Amino acid sequence: MNPESTHFFRYLQALMNSPFFKEADTDSVQRLLKSMISEHWSAKSFKSSLEVSSTFHFIVSGRLKVFKSNPGSGREHTVFVLSEGDVFDVLSLLDTKPHDVYWEALDTMEVLKISMEQMRGWINEYPVMHKAILYYLGDRMRQLMDVATDVSLHSTLVRLSGLLLKNINGETRKLELINNLPNEEIAGLIGTTRAVVSRHIQELKRCGAISVSRKQINVKNLELLLSIAEEKYIP
Repeated sequence: MNPESTHFFRYLQALMNSPFFKEADTDSVQRLLKSMISEHWSAKSFKSSLEVSSTFHFIVSGRLKVFKSNPGSGREHTVFVLSEGDVFDVLSLLDTKPHDVYWEALDTMEVLKISMEQMRGWINEYPVMHKAILYYLGDRMRQLMDVATDVSLHSTLVRLSGLLLKNINGETRKLELINNLPNEEIAGLIGTTRAVVSRHIQELKRCGAISVSRKQINVKNLELLLSIAEEKYIP
């Protein structure tokens, strides 16, 4: 990217604000940005692992669903929802193999991309990034472990309540990241079906934990939602 571009400084700030690049200095990130290309992805655009395995991406804006699919049953499981400041695909960056998942833009997205080869070269020049990668992967592994144990140990109502709690902004008490997602997408995050999520949302509405307007979930009683997630209260 040309440093004279009107978007260069905005992209630089986005990279510097990302947890992934928190260990890097401004000069090194600026050097990386010069080798990156910006792209806009339309909402609902779909990418296979083969399409993204040769490039490393940084999300400037928008949300991306990372999911696996069973061609036989048509069922999907959402592994992550990535958003502003996230990067992908770290696994392909490390082992040079395509990651067997699919990618779908949930919103209109703005991304920066660079070839995997160039990204690996940049990381090797700045060893401090090895620590950042370990932290990033550690966080993702913890999330995957939580999902795996939740499916085995907790009911879908408890899992849904926990998902809502994890995505609430502590200051504003508003739901973020997963807000305004269709029930089908929420179902994919907790390993169930759209019908089950719809039923549980109605249960949470009836007991006063949440309200729903214009497809947006609003938390009305945080303490009550927490007690349901901790299995201390059954609506």
